[in-house]
Amino acid sequence: MLNSIASFRHALLTLFSVGLFFVIAGCAASSTTIIEEEVVTNPRPMYSYTTLLIQDFELKRELHPDVTDVRMGQRELRYEKLPGELSEHIERYVKSHRIYKNISRDGKTDASTLLLTGKFIRLGRFKITVAVSLRDGVSNQEVAYFRQTLWDVFDTTDSFSQLGREVADFISRIQYK
Repeated sequence: MLNSIASFRHALLTLFSVGLFFVIAGCAASSTTIIEEEVVTNPRPMYSYTTLLIQDFELKRELHPDVTDVRMGQRELRYEKLPGELSEHIERYVKSHRIYKNISRDGKTDASTLLLTGKFIRLGRFKITVAVSLRDGVSNQEVAYFRQTLWDVFDTTDSFSQLGREVADFISRIQYK
């Protein structure tokens, strides 16, 4: 009888260990986004803005290599399109949240406009870091700032949809701050 209790405990411990291993492995595979900094310094409520104007993010040439190889030339062309592609993803996800009456990528600013700008800080094969700034349309004063790193990026172009979703979620989170 003592042997069967010990066997049962051993089997239960093994089952628990295997289950814990799968939970830990699942968490590690899905935790690729790190929000490094999130600051809201708005002088007026964020919900008072009715228009969002999205500008393409700044992408410095130093962030992607300049090599004369033919394949790198094609890669350079893809990198030049990335800021516009990210803006499209952000626009699509922000529209799905239905926070603003007007969302555009070009237009004039006024008192009800919030201007979204940003820049790529790091753009590589395994890591993308962006800094996003929301500015008041009239004063150009920064009202919110967001810095995020996306890890485990195997192909930069495939990760931009996820990055656009993260920026839209940030905008949604700060609406009532």
